[in-house]
Parts: sequence; structure tokens; C-alpha cells
Amino acid sequence: MNEGLREPDGAASSSLPPGTPVTIPERRPAPALPPPFDPDVFAERAAPPREAGLPPASPAPPSRGRTYAYRSRWMRGAAGLIDALGGTLFRPRERPLRIDRVLLMRPDHLGDVVFSLPALRALRERLPEARIDFLIHPSARPLLLSDPDRPLRVNLIDYAAPWLQRPNPRRFAPDGVGHLAGLLRQRSREIGGRYDLAIDLRGDFYLILAARLAGVRHLVGRGITGLGFLLDAEGEEAAGRHQVEGSLRLIERAGFGPVETALPELWLSREERGLARTMLRAKGAESSRLLIGVHPGAGQQTKLWGADNYARLIVRAVKELPAQVVLLGGPDDRDEAAAVMLGVKRAGAEERVIDLCGKMASLRTFMAVAKECALFVGNDSGPGHIAAALGVPLLSIFSGTNDPAEWGPRGPSVVIIRKRIECEGCGLTFCDHHSCMVQLDHDAVFDAVRKCVSG
Repeated sequence: MNEGLREPDGAASSSLPPGTPVTIPERRPAPALPPPFDPDVFAERAAPPREAGLPPASPAPPSRGRTYAYRSRWMRGAAGLIDALGGTLFRPRERPLRIDRVLLMRPDHLGDVVFSLPALRALRERLPEARIDFLIHPSARPLLLSDPDRPLRVNLIDYAAPWLQRPNPRRFAPDGVGHLAGLLRQRSREIGGRYDLAIDLRGDFYLILAARLAGVRHLVGRGITGLGFLLDAEGEEAAGRHQVEGSLRLIERAGFGPVETALPELWLSREERGLARTMLRAKGAESSRLLIGVHPGAGQQTKLWGADNYARLIVRAVKELPAQVVLLGGPDDRDEAAAVMLGVKRAGAEERVIDLCGKMASLRTFMAVAKECALFVGNDSGPGHIAAALGVPLLSIFSGTNDPAEWGPRGPSVVIIRKRIECEGCGLTFCDHHSCMVQLDHDAVFDAVRKCVSG
């Protein structure tokens, strides 16, 4: 299985001399890859995951040992001061001996929920009789349908956190905390008592505060945004640790370790897959032709490769491979997809392109269509993470915003292509120069596509 990241021999970048190795913490070396697709581009294939393993949960570390996610020195200082003062008033509580009611929290975006699936599975395996509630954004609910032969048996709680809403999250949302705390208290009454254990997989001080206000008996999480003094057990931060492994470490910190790293897995029924094949045939898909799924959208401007680049890539794919392309995405991706189709039509290549972006009935329909693709190509976004978790070969066009070692897709066949630049890891949601994507040449990406489909 291919996870983690590594640099192929001979890869170089604008900020590193040719041949300079890139060391990514906590990763095993992977077998040698073919020569790089472009001398200025990193094309990285995921390497096998390392095994997680920690002693049973220990009390939260003092605030001076915490790593905060804020870029502002002032914000880091304020969070540290609050944690230091709070630590004098609150002491970590022992975990209840009996765990009957559990709350797992990850109410953000699709890819983040995909990353949490191995932790959810590990928790269910260790607490087979417990009631497990999973707090998620309503849009992620379709991801949690599980294989009847391996049921998760989890109760879903929908919550649209106002501080996480795209494209305009509210930075200050105390009313959201009060609403969530009330929701959790109401749920506690419904299930016959307070939660014995709650785990915040996100590292979100709003979630931490809401859980404590709701009366959770034992709270595990990450204090990276503050209020870590309210945690009873805390996961340590490590540079280069993937989100999947970070979530599994929290299961260990809750006292259920050691836990081995696993790939996220999503399930589709035979009926769903059959309907997807029927839809594709009705739209003109030919079983004799290679089918490539393309998702040109993303949740942030800084993660977009650009409609012109995708149009040129699609034209070359249908003319030179040759392949058929299905354009995928949700309603929010329609503008980007329309711009891509405009470029495809100008090149006279629209006959081999099926535009399903924003036209599928549900997220499950998208999943089933993506599963029929020989290759899925897209930006760093939820649909790409979903495709990888479905086992679809994925070429992920990664911007410099995030480190793929921490945020890259996880699946059995994942290749990440990106342009290394000096300002990578910026974490920006808007950029006025967008160099990491502007400088990522479409010839290099097409070469990566060709190599992926040729095996």
C-alpha cells in the first residue's frame, strides 16, 4: 500500500539544488520510482504507512510543551498564557473505568472526515458494545455508509459549525459554542447519561469548550488552537505526521493503544456501482476506452490549478492517449467546470468529454462514478481524498499551501505532483501570485497522467 511521501531520485526544485534529498519525518523509504516527470517538479508516490504505537493515555502536558497552530506570535503567546493560567485551575481527570457512551468530533470538510475513518474503525474495534456518536458536517453524512459485512454502527450528529463554513467562516462564534454544548447536553439526555469519553480529532478550542460545557467525563484532543488545559489527555504534535496518524494517536492517548496505521476506506454497494455504469453508458462512455475522471475545483482559491491548464490537459488526454474524460464535481464547482469546457470546445475535443459536474444526484452518485474511472485527476480537495479512499488510482495536483506529508490523499495508488517553491507551507486561502500553481507546467502533469495510466 502506498502512503507517506518521498522524493524520486534526481528530483529538484526552484529552492533546492538537483539531487537534494527531502527528508520527511516518520516515513519509511519507498521503492525507487521511474525518473521524475519534470526536472523542476516533484512527483511523489505514497510509501507504506508506519505503524502507530503509544503507551496508554497520560495526562495533558503543561502548556509550555504545546505547539500552537497560529502563525501570529501574538496569538501563540495569548494561547500559551491562557493555557498556563487555566492549568493552575484545572487538573486532568481520570478516564472512567467503564466506557459506554463515546463522542467523536470532526465537523469540518469531506477530506478531513475521510482522514478520520481509520480512527473511527479502531475505536469501534476496541469498544464493540459502546454507543459511539460522530459529530460531522451534514455534507459528510453520505461517506459514513458502511459495508454490512463490516458495520461501523455509529450514530451521526449533524452540526454545521459557523466557524468552519466556507467560503466565509466566522472567526468569533461564541453562540456556536453555546448551541453545540446545548445539542450535546440534549443528546446526553436522550442516550441516558453524559458521554464517558469525547475525542476532538480536529484540535479546535471551540469543540473542546463545548464538550466541557456539555459535561463530558473524559476529554481527549489536541490543544493546538488553545484551551488545552481543559483536556484530560492530549496528543503530541509532530512535524510531518499525517492527519490519519494524528487521529490514530488520539485513540491511543485515550487508552486504546497501540493502534496500527490503516488506509481510509469507503464502501459502495453493487447497486450504486451498477447505476453509475448505466449513467455513464447513457452519456456516451465507451467500455473500450480509458475513462479518466477530472475534478478541477477546490475549497480554496490557492488550491486551484486553473481552468486553462485543465482544459489543455483534457484535450491532450482525449487526443493522445486516447481516453474519454468525465468532468466531476458538485454545484460549487460549476463555474470552474464551465470554464474548462469552454477551453475544451475551442479545441474541438468536447465529443469525448462527459460533463457531470454539478449534475449528479448526490455525493454517493459521485462516488460511484469516480469508482468507474481508471484514473482520477484533481486538486487537493475532498473529491480527491474520496477517490483515493475508494481505491481509485489518483493523481493529486498539490499546491504549496499545505504539506502533502500531513494532508496528502491516502489510498492504495496515489501520486502527488507539485512545484516546490520557497513560500510553500504558507497555509493561505488567497494568494496574489499563486506561483506554486502558475509554475506547474501542464506538460509535466500530462506526462504524469500518461505514466499513471500506462502502469
